[in-house]
Amino acid sequence: MNKHTITHRQLFFLILQTQIGVGILSLPYSLFQKAKIDGWISLFIAGVIIQFSLLAIWKLCDRFPQKTLFDFQPKILGKNLGFIFNVIYTLHFLFISVLILILYNSIVSKWILFETPSWVIILIMASTGAYFITSSPREMARFYTIVTPLLLILLGFILYAYTGVHPLYILPIGEMGMRTILKSSQDAVVALLGFDVALVFLAYTEGERSKKIKVISYASLCVTILYGFVVLTTFIYFNPEEIKIVPEPVLYMLKAFSFSIIERTDLIFLSIWMISVATSFICYFFLAAKGVQKLFGLKNNKKSAPYLAIICTLIAVIPNDKLEVAAWNKYISFTSLLFSALFPILLLIIAVLRKKEDKGAASS
Repeated sequence: MNKHTITHRQLFFLILQTQIGVGILSLPYSLFQKAKIDGWISLFIAGVIIQFSLLAIWKLCDRFPQKTLFDFQPKILGKNLGFIFNVIYTLHFLFISVLILILYNSIVSKWILFETPSWVIILIMASTGAYFITSSPREMARFYTIVTPLLLILLGFILYAYTGVHPLYILPIGEMGMRTILKSSQDAVVALLGFDVALVFLAYTEGERSKKIKVISYASLCVTILYGFVVLTTFIYFNPEEIKIVPEPVLYMLKAFSFSIIERTDLIFLSIWMISVATSFICYFFLAAKGVQKLFGLKNNKKSAPYLAIICTLIAVIPNDKLEVAAWNKYISFTSLLFSALFPILLLIIAVLRKKEDKGAASS
């Protein structure tokens, strides 16, 4: 094993931590806006859709073992078109990183750091990402493995809500109709983003190739179940009229809890949530840096990291109100659905039709 390789277990935690991010706080509200109380069904449908995308990603990467998306796109699409799509994917991963910073700042400035300038909040997270992506994939995966048990604390806080839930709130099931439920599942797919990092990290994963699909599928399944649990809990904790006016229902639910030694449960939750946001941001930031490395023929990520952090910070401070944040979210959500969930399937079809396959050397 060299410093660039990771194990199946580390890949599992890496996918898990990348998928769990900003969306966990507002997902129940966004699903309710589209599918009302049937939003939890949309979420599980999205989980099934993602499994098909993961299967395509695995088959695609299996045709080019030990090569990343940026390595095999030119082989499948041709040198010129492959270069163009490498540029597109680099920008795509960069703008997902920016979106994470924007949404992170909107939550932190609203719930914790009311007087702190936005650029400070964003720059700290961007600087953290710039530091982490200079590490090897194995070092990153080890960190993700270490922080994963913190999710059990978040789960424990949400479980406490069952002291005051009303299961009848989710009835009648299926009232909104299958068409509305399916349409709402698009938003859920975006909230579950993070599975697409397999396009790069499968190249660094050692071990049996057949086990890789099981690892990434189980990781995504665990996240889908966790998100489903959170959404269902909020739906049976708040009545439908309350969810309409609560943009971050998870935090409002936790704010109502208090213990003898903990007064603001929501702040404890947010402190741990920040780590999950950081892991999502770092992973996408790493992917953007790998794209820059490939495009400019750089030896590693160290030289580009600070410049990319500055670019992310400058772009992320542009939205200054809710409407602008919503516009960024809508636009990047659409491109994410296209490039993360759908295009890998198309890329696989092209690779099969053109009989493109490789058994090259490891990526670094």
